[in-house]
Amino acid sequence: MIKGRIGALRALFGKHNINSYIVPSNDEYMSEYVPDYARRLEYITGFTGSNGMVVILEERALFFTDGRYLDQSKYELDLKFFQIFDIKLLQNFAWQEHININAIIGYDPKLFTNPKLKDFSQIKLQSINTNLIDEIWHDQPLRPSSKIYIYPIEFAGKGYEDKISLCRKTLLQHKADAIFITKLDSICWLLNLRASDIAFSPLILSTVIVTLDNLYFFADPNRLDKDTIAARKEIIVLAEEKFIEVIDSIHGKILIDENASSSFIMSLIETRNIEKIDDPCQILKACKNDIEVKHAVDCHIRDGVAMCEFLSHIYELSALELEALTEHDIGILVTEFRRKQNGYVMNSFPPICGFKENSAIIHYFAKEHNAKRISGNGLLLVDSGGQYIGATTDITRTVAIGTPTDEQREYYTKVLKGHIALATVKFPINITGCNLDVLARQFLWQHFEDYPHGTGHGVGSFLGVHEGPQNINLRSNVALQPGMIISNEPGYYLSGKFGIRIENLMYVNKTKNPNFLEFDTLTLIPFAKELINNEMLTLDELNYIKKYYMKIQATIYPLLSDKAKIWLMNQCL
Repeated sequence: MIKGRIGALRALFGKHNINSYIVPSNDEYMSEYVPDYARRLEYITGFTGSNGMVVILEERALFFTDGRYLDQSKYELDLKFFQIFDIKLLQNFAWQEHININAIIGYDPKLFTNPKLKDFSQIKLQSINTNLIDEIWHDQPLRPSSKIYIYPIEFAGKGYEDKISLCRKTLLQHKADAIFITKLDSICWLLNLRASDIAFSPLILSTVIVTLDNLYFFADPNRLDKDTIAARKEIIVLAEEKFIEVIDSIHGKILIDENASSSFIMSLIETRNIEKIDDPCQILKACKNDIEVKHAVDCHIRDGVAMCEFLSHIYELSALELEALTEHDIGILVTEFRRKQNGYVMNSFPPICGFKENSAIIHYFAKEHNAKRISGNGLLLVDSGGQYIGATTDITRTVAIGTPTDEQREYYTKVLKGHIALATVKFPINITGCNLDVLARQFLWQHFEDYPHGTGHGVGSFLGVHEGPQNINLRSNVALQPGMIISNEPGYYLSGKFGIRIENLMYVNKTKNPNFLEFDTLTLIPFAKELINNEMLTLDELNYIKKYYMKIQATIYPLLSDKAKIWLMNQCL
């Protein structure tokens, strides 16, 4: 099937005078998770991960993805057709070893930003305004058109009028006439609107232009009911086809984030007076207000109840009962427990449930037809999250099925020590994520070991489970600020054997010293008692765990079933 699709794509090369074609995983809005119609990379390769790119050549294909998906891509791709590379090599890739110097590579300008195209500066590119995958994808799903609804201010904490005023303040500061907002989470945050155009994220496929006098919201007007339109009367809702017409009506300076805007959009204004800036909504959105933090705390209590009920259920199953389950079943089970909680809307991403060697595949996705059974001794990694009205959750727990080995307990404890080191740090203002990342890796680095992903990513408020601009990784240059929600998820992965990850969400909080900040942990779920080697922990680390468990007992315990209460107390001993 994949071979036939690649053949159909190559048959179009002559028509467009190209020798190869690039297919990325994102959609026209640069989304990480994309709607079904935009899963073009999956259609042409079979790869299901959220970050990847393929260059289809005349006789072979070069596939690129990040460290989270390198192992997964080896399972999902037919290695007879694809060569796999780490995407971090792309900037200095040896194209001359794979592509003729005179070859012309086609691409869809709506799927690339200009900065991303710089990765291909060594080769000849040809912009093609029709998408070649769409030409051969005869049963391509329709573009989503879900209902657009108001996100209430009692959850947003700030009115959309105030947020628009902040955008207009940016216009005045830069002496500009318009600003383009192209990131979907920025648009939802700015307008206090939500929809369900993308699975697992309440986002709206749309674009916004803010001027000093008007706000243009480019989305199908039929998707908003009369009450929503009446409540947003200051917003001019236009079909996306009107986008170019509105651009032509703007005569002054335009502000735009070129890292979030497609090459196609940039081409529409390339002769205009433009200033490239960072999307101002991103940092404003990342710093949650007091109302948003309150709802994050409340939702993590409910999420903690769901996960404690789920884990207590798993722990009480016999070996025979566990063997009747697969990794796919575990994902369904964790969703069922979350669905019982008030305010739950949907999962925040597809559950990642890997057993034994599959737990070492960082973003492993168990398919129903080939999921591994939970049979015998091994580590089970469950990474999951929920979208609740008011907050987004994301947690990972690794547990032992049967008897863990000394090696597994040693590595779990190293990961836990790194997790605690990051959770407990106090740090000066203006510190960035790259300054803190080493705290979580230090106990692995001392033994020449590491993990191939960042330690923390930003998380939205009933928005994306991966939110910028804040991160904790070796490259992050964004200062952490009060109200930012971020994950703490060090791990260790021994390919072919087992994987470990411990993930909590936390938010940046002020301290009694005005020049320092700290983290407050939101997630309220015990660690895996059977995997902790207490002899490897310091007194401070043991005290942290005891204090954390006291918080869980005070908030979660009264809300649990009797069965889960017993399990929780056993875990906390």
